[in-house]
Amino acid sequence: MEFPLTGLVERNASEAGDGSLYSRKPDLAAPYVAVLGVAAVVGTLGNLVVVMTVVVRYLRSRRQRTAAGNDAGRAFIANLALSDMMVTAVINPVAIAGRVCIYN
Repeated sequence: MEFPLTGLVERNASEAGDGSLYSRKPDLAAPYVAVLGVAAVVGTLGNLVVVMTVVVRYLRSRRQRTAAGNDAGRAFIANLALSDMMVTAVINPVAIAGRVCIYN
């Protein structure tokens, strides 16, 4: 009995040698770069606001000597924002540069 998807991997591997989707359809590259660029800027600024808010609230609660409340929750939110900021500030621009370098 033959598996119904036999040869699928070989066909996909041979088709991948023809080039990427963007080399076959370069008109898709410009919207990709534009959307990723906007997402990188907005995401970085948004995450920076979140981190600054957590830091300011932490410093304010220490200065006023009040109970910190949910420090673990604040640390979790700050950690998520920092990791997401690394993606939006580092990985997205590298992906954009990779796409732009392919077509120049």
